Amino acid sequence: MKPVTGRPELERWLASAAFNAYFGFRLREFGAGECTIEAPFRDEFERPGGAVSGPVFMAAADVAIWLAVATRRGTSEPWVTADLKTAFLRAARRESFTCTARVLKIGRQLVYAVAECARQEGTPLTHHTAIYVRIPDERG
Repeated sequence: MKPVTGRPELERWLASAAFNAYFGFRLREFGAGECTIEAPFRDEFERPGGAVSGPVFMAAADVAIWLAVATRRGTSEPWVTADLKTAFLRAARRESFTCTARVLKIGRQLVYAVAECARQEGTPLTHHTAIYVRIPDERG
């Protein structure tokens, strides 16, 4: 369990995720237990009425948390989302946004984390809480 310390490793890991070909998330900043990504705007992200669809925010939060966990536990342990709750605070319209995740508690099997998506100038758009669980390997 080697924590991720370098941008190249996190960027490679994000680039290797097939889902990111669609979303195009980019690593912005990271530190121990924290990560900020940027979510670009794409026409495909709009829902009827012109707002960015909720699943885009949820995916951004999930990815930012996934990367924040990696900064503490490395990329070799398989951690998956067990629970993700989202509060939609404001709509985003035809704009990119950032999502910042922070690990609040990490144990051998569970992680509790939060994330917030915001406009570029910092206005909050969504708030997320998540529980991640480690998938045991053959050693448990």
